[in-house]
Amino acid sequence: MPQESRKSGKPSSSGWTALALAASPRREEGASTLLLRHVVQALKEAVPEIQVSWVYLHDLPIQPCQGFYSEDPSLCEPRRCTSGQLADGMAGLHQKVLWSDVLLIGTPVYWYGIPGHLKNFLDRLTSLENVGKLLDGKVAGFAVAAKEDGASAVIRDLMLILNDMGVLMPPYAFTYTTTRPPEKDLWALRYARQLGQNIARLLALRGTEPWWRFPGESE
Repeated sequence: MPQESRKSGKPSSSGWTALALAASPRREEGASTLLLRHVVQALKEAVPEIQVSWVYLHDLPIQPCQGFYSEDPSLCEPRRCTSGQLADGMAGLHQKVLWSDVLLIGTPVYWYGIPGHLKNFLDRLTSLENVGKLLDGKVAGFAVAAKEDGASAVIRDLMLILNDMGVLMPPYAFTYTTTRPPEKDLWALRYARQLGQNIARLLALRGTEPWWRFPGESE
């Protein structure tokens, strides 16, 4: 995250970073991953300096959230969420998420909903939100592939979860397809390109003042 540019009051794209999270077990060949690549391509064309890192979630063990918050909110913090029985792939992912300005998620639809592995990842972000709204001001976009119905429900849930964690989203924050391969879906590609461009615009408009902060949150 380009903290220096925010402190100086001068927005700069030189330090921007994006994290592309691919939830398909088919990794590079998954339809949602292929669609997400079009979003990344448009983003990099709009902001050539941005650094993009890819993570294939199925390469990492991510255990389910243990529900510490329900027991006692003070127990829901990153160290506890990534140690002991939860010492898995989330420790490194927490760091990648924290250092990213943009979170891009590409996912298939499983039974009209978010796949379990991706849901585990989202649930385990709770500790970052709980200890100080650490996701505030990041920008997100989504690429979803479905064989039948369910894409709208997945997009809705992703937007609801991340927006309530303080994540910003541009207009037309998603693209989805039911077509294989996704390159045949011209509307999905058009939306993907628009999404990449709109993320770049929102990064620039975001500014240096944390106007998005939760009421009562300290600077």
